[in-house]
Amino acid sequence: MRNVFDQYSQPENRLSHALLASLEADRRLLRALIRWAGVDPPTGEIIVLEQSLPGDPPSIADKDELERRGIPDGWIHDAQRWALLIESKVSASPSEDQIDRHLRTARRRGFERPSLLWLTVTPVGRRLAPGVVNRTWTDLYGWLVRYGKRSEWARRASQYFEIAEVQADMKAQLSKGTLTRFAGVPFDANNPYSYSQAKRLLGLLRDELRNRRDLERVLRMNRHCPGRGAITGSTSNSVWDFISTRASKRDAVFTKDMHLTLGISDERVDAYVTVPNGIRSRLRTALLGRDYSEFHATIAATTRQLNRVARRYKGARPLITVVQRRFATQSSPARHDAVIRFDPRTAVPVRPRSSERAVLIQPQWLIATEQALRHRRSNLQLQIGMEFPLASSAVTRSDRLVDAAAEVWLACKPVAKALKDPKPTRSRKRRAK
Repeated sequence: MRNVFDQYSQPENRLSHALLASLEADRRLLRALIRWAGVDPPTGEIIVLEQSLPGDPPSIADKDELERRGIPDGWIHDAQRWALLIESKVSASPSEDQIDRHLRTARRRGFERPSLLWLTVTPVGRRLAPGVVNRTWTDLYGWLVRYGKRSEWARRASQYFEIAEVQADMKAQLSKGTLTRFAGVPFDANNPYSYSQAKRLLGLLRDELRNRRDLERVLRMNRHCPGRGAITGSTSNSVWDFISTRASKRDAVFTKDMHLTLGISDERVDAYVTVPNGIRSRLRTALLGRDYSEFHATIAATTRQLNRVARRYKGARPLITVVQRRFATQSSPARHDAVIRFDPRTAVPVRPRSSERAVLIQPQWLIATEQALRHRRSNLQLQIGMEFPLASSAVTRSDRLVDAAAEVWLACKPVAKALKDPKPTRSRKRRAK
């Protein structure tokens, strides 16, 4: 079924129409948006116009013609000559001349002090004329998502932004940014898991994390990592992606080094540090240490830090996952021959949240992990991190999940430190001589 907002052929017009139609339908939303734009709303009746001037019939001209005539995408005004104009841009470069034409048109129509909300993909980044406010589409999307708790029309508009962002003609124009930003994972009984939506959310979450300087500094995250070449799994109930680290500049394949893994499923969000099967043997040996006590010390230090993160986010749970798998072909899905999945607090006593019972000690799970890795004879992968269940972890429904995932990865610093390449470089060898 065609979306109610798909009334125009040009992507920019569709977005403007979605916003203005929602404002027309919900007057509380209209006044709230005016205040969000930094303008005091008038006290009387407010009129919302789309691609037309006060007193004129709606225009059917294309966007280029409207811009030539100085007609903005939206014109919000009252009977006392108060006005807020709205101009939206997606692909074209922002033009101050165009903004000036809109303001001059408003003054000629008797609006002495018009304001203008300038919506762009990226911030304009320069000083603007008096009365002009620049906001990005992602700013607007985030505001609509938050306001959507009180407004059905705010939810409709934000959901349309999500739909529009993946449309082919919109994707062709969005070369320098996005319309939406990560605002949480909404899957529940009323909004069931969708592969395409999970894939979009995973990309937004990953992009937010790639910009974290603390991850780059502490874990040597490669912020330019392209991730998976193709995220498949349209028939499964989960999607995942990764960000590589700069552990070795010689290794172009991420399966040779530790990497940071994200997953979204119909039940939870996962954030793990992954030690892949293909990691160089000397790095695996460095992680395991000389005996179990050294391996336990590394895991214990990580577990205590993960526990501190879990105490900040209700429902979150530290986990270690060990998987033995095989592949029929390079492109076929993995066949799991063995999976060990356990809370590392079973081997490391820690103080629980005040509302929770302590995890009972059962160190044999970690002992089995150490023994399997030390005597590896199969394709064996180790992951340590945390799961955030959608049903019990409220942080999954907000943009705070970005901070939570970053904190999980940073808590795994002891593992990253243990995986530091012990082999000296050639320059160090020459200095030693």
